[in-house]
Amino acid sequence: MEKFSILYIEDNPFDVELVKSILKKEGLNYEMVNVDNKSDFITNLKKSEFDIILADYSLPSFNGIEALNILKTINPLIPFVFVSGEIGEEKAIESLKKGATDYVLKTHLNKLGSSIIRILKECSEIKKRKYAENMAIESYEKLRKVFDEIVLAFSSLTEKKDPYTAGHQRNVAKIACGIAEELNLPEKTIEGLKITAILHDIGKIYVPAEILNKPGKLNNFEFDIIKTHSEVGYDILKNIEFPWPVAKIILQHHERINGLGYPSGLQGDHILLESSIISVSDVIEAMSSHRPHRVALGLDKALEHITKEKGKMYDKYVVEGFKRYYKKNKNKIDGLFKI
Repeated sequence: MEKFSILYIEDNPFDVELVKSILKKEGLNYEMVNVDNKSDFITNLKKSEFDIILADYSLPSFNGIEALNILKTINPLIPFVFVSGEIGEEKAIESLKKGATDYVLKTHLNKLGSSIIRILKECSEIKKRKYAENMAIESYEKLRKVFDEIVLAFSSLTEKKDPYTAGHQRNVAKIACGIAEELNLPEKTIEGLKITAILHDIGKIYVPAEILNKPGKLNNFEFDIIKTHSEVGYDILKNIEFPWPVAKIILQHHERINGLGYPSGLQGDHILLESSIISVSDVIEAMSSHRPHRVALGLDKALEHITKEKGKMYDKYVVEGFKRYYKKNKNKIDGLFKI
């Protein structure tokens, strides 16, 4: 066993030497600091890193429970063991409830060595597990950062081709997450919704730039080409194993409750809720921003439109969710658009 350090709270020199003798017989490799008052206990605890604390239950000017409470505020991870002749069963149970790791009676000091060995092994395992957990969290955060950067890189592909919609996908993501919060959706769902909204128009990279940037109204042929972007987006992303149904949500984000959307003419509950949220967010953003074929219509017009089509084109709960979100965050939402 590696060398370890003990901070021992004990005012009886004979008991200190007795404990040292017993631990020596156990062949334990340790160093010990002995204190017998509160001031020295606190000073040593702050000055050095100890592996374990042994404490008499009662000292003339200081007691073990008080020491245990002090330890909780300075370093609660250090194991604390009462070594006492006065501690009865009731006090022993109380001490364990208050956070002590173990207790050993002075009349059974032969058990102290095995108790220390067991406790230090348990602490070592906890430290290893904690280290592994921290490494896993750190690795996850690194992967998460890379993942987010890849998503934004994908998103920027569309925006570079269609400069008029620069920022559109991120604005849709902000609005969609705001609606989702108003609908009290789980945090994990909102996280997936944000990723999907940022990617929802990725299929437009296959739409010719002259159509995307055409000033004036699109003809039927050009609009039919535009309409392929949800299916193209689905095809691009369908084989990526996201934790959420990203590709399917993107496929459905132009479906409408009344079945008059595209590409499949889905109705009502056949449309994913996340798709309905992105649908409303997309319309709000698109109507409130400038486009090559028209000037911005403004948020008032967008609100008027989704209210009129609530329960027809758009999910009524999603529309109401946006209204609540807008009421609480009007200035922030207005700030998304240069109208």
